[in-house]
Amino acid sequence: MGKNKLERFAENETFENLFQHTDYRLREGEIFPLKGHWCSDYFKNGNPITVELGCGKGEYTLGLAERFPDRNFIGIDRKGARLWRGCKNATLNQQKIAAGK
Repeated sequence: MGKNKLERFAENETFENLFQHTDYRLREGEIFPLKGHWCSDYFKNGNPITVELGCGKGEYTLGLAERFPDRNFIGIDRKGARLWRGCKNATLNQQKIAAGK
């Protein structure tokens, strides 16, 4: 297993900006809770959504989000270790914005 992978997987559980398929064990007929409600319930705005499939570590998604602040971005990837880096960077960027830097 890769360096610090288990620690990163554990930290993935703490990110507010990460949704993992294991979080939503849907029974037959149920739908993902945010389906159709991303803007109102998660982003809390009416901006259009851009989805990147296979976002990896999220560099491109984060770069687009910085360039186009009037859009909402969702990055999707299969690998938790990659998602950790993207979520970590997005969280740090958000903290800088909140601090006015």
